[in-house]
Amino acid sequence: MIYLYAYTNHKEDLDSLRRVKAIYDSLQKEGIEAEILVNEYRAQLLAREWGLPLATTIETIKDIDAVADIDDIIVIDSPEALEGKVLNYPEHFKGVIYINSSCADVDFNGARVVELFKNEQILCSEIESHSKEDRAIFIYGDSDFDKNVVNNLELFDGLDIDLYWGVYFFVKYEDKLKKSFKNVIESEDYYEMWQDYNIFVTSNAQIALEAAFNKKSVYFLNLKNTDECLISIMHQNGINIINNFDNITLSTISEKSNIKLINTNSLIVNIIKDYM
Repeated sequence: MIYLYAYTNHKEDLDSLRRVKAIYDSLQKEGIEAEILVNEYRAQLLAREWGLPLATTIETIKDIDAVADIDDIIVIDSPEALEGKVLNYPEHFKGVIYINSSCADVDFNGARVVELFKNEQILCSEIESHSKEDRAIFIYGDSDFDKNVVNNLELFDGLDIDLYWGVYFFVKYEDKLKKSFKNVIESEDYYEMWQDYNIFVTSNAQIALEAAFNKKSVYFLNLKNTDECLISIMHQNGINIINNFDNITLSTISEKSNIKLINTNSLIVNIIKDYM
């Protein structure tokens, strides 16, 4: 069996799950079955809404071996520390593929390490847009634990923009957000949403690059101390960057991003095939 492990946490964004979905969909097109591993039940439920099979929940990366067997292939997309028994996974399993979505070097001896952003590569779903209007959507991310959006609502007034409701947003301030945005798009409608919007404003680096790859006009709001290598890649791919809420404007977005990113979905599938 092939296991795709996506790190998920209610205080973090679901970038790993988005990338795992891209891998899973590519494997399905090749007729290759895979199972999903996540860390918490809300991500498990959302994964079903996104078209993935029912995932198995495990506590941490160190629990993969409680589910997978020696003859299995595992794909790991996680920022968790590579330490302890995890370092023995390449000897224990038939194959280990590690997705490095950071700008840091990774030492995982025996595993096939796939460098994403350092090599201007991306794992994402390719989605055709049916919208001919310049509709704008704001995607802060999947979680707003510090309530940054609700504390800066006045900056969105008059922008004529919709909001993506992250799965981990606080339920109690939904009514407040609806007063400053035209429409609120629920998290389960994430992939359907892509077909209806041409302008993406986001503080999530993975989503910004996905949107650029899918030929959207992209405005990246750098609020989360994004690594400089990612900022550089965004510049190279025509993504507009601002550094605080005060500078939000849609007037600077006039052309779609100039894409240099390479989609590595097929690369991952081929590596998996090599292990089979």
